[in-house]
Amino acid sequence: MTEGRLPAGFQSINMPLNLYDFEFCITNLRELPDDLDLKWFPGSYVIIEYSQLREVPASLIRLMPPYFSLSGNPISELPPEIFEIVGLTDLGIGDTKISELPHNVTQLSSTLTSVYVEGTQISSFWSWTDAFLGRPSIRGVPRSIYATDTVYCDDLERIKDGSVSIFNAGSSPEFSTQLMDPTKAALDDEIWSWVDCNPSISGFSGPLYPLDAEDMHNAIDWRE
Repeated sequence: MTEGRLPAGFQSINMPLNLYDFEFCITNLRELPDDLDLKWFPGSYVIIEYSQLREVPASLIRLMPPYFSLSGNPISELPPEIFEIVGLTDLGIGDTKISELPHNVTQLSSTLTSVYVEGTQISSFWSWTDAFLGRPSIRGVPRSIYATDTVYCDDLERIKDGSVSIFNAGSSPEFSTQLMDPTKAALDDEIWSWVDCNPSISGFSGPLYPLDAEDMHNAIDWRE
């Protein structure tokens, strides 16, 4: 993309009526127009993964995507509003530079079921996360949080095998009572019904864009 900007065709005020799924993966995209929510249809699916966005564009939040992923962008801080999007079900924020979720989420989306934080420095979860644990996923995703390769999952595994007894983040009355209680981290205990620490599966529990499958079926075979 020229200078990391969205091509002009995607900024048209005359978008096709049946275009409501925008997926970009491995690009140099680094900025989006402030009025994109006036050009793309409300409720569109938005997946912009492994690109160069350094912050969450407010226009994408206003777009109210039900399926939203910014995984792989160099974003270091998340606005609370990203968890308050009306109609949001799946949120991908893995492989970003975040080390914690926003503290002050006061109007958690009532439809949120699945959050993907794999490959981040997250070591704890705030109390508001308890509200979406165990919600049934419309995609049939069995866990609420996918957190492989995080500080949190590293701690969880060590607590499970008995090498440590507490989370590195310590304890706080503002932490999740379900996810930050080390007594619930034993094998087959409650935490494991909500959190998945297994290796990510592209298009399912990892990047929401199915890049591995795309490469398998559509990659150019240079041997031909």
